[in-house]
Amino acid sequence: MTVAAIFNLNHASHTVHWHFFSMSVSNIVVIVVMLVVFALAIIAPFPRGGGHEGPT
Repeated sequence: MTVAAIFNLNHASHTVHWHFFSMSVSNIVVIVVMLVVFALAIIAPFPRGGGHEGPT
């Protein structure tokens, strides 16, 4: 039984270089997706109970 990757992983990685900073494109994509999910979690309103005001 052979297990094959969906993408061809037999090549050099693509990296982004900026002065002293170097990171692979796949890691940058993962970080951007995590930041978008975090921003949506902060912006999205919390569910509220219908008419329940809490203890008086």
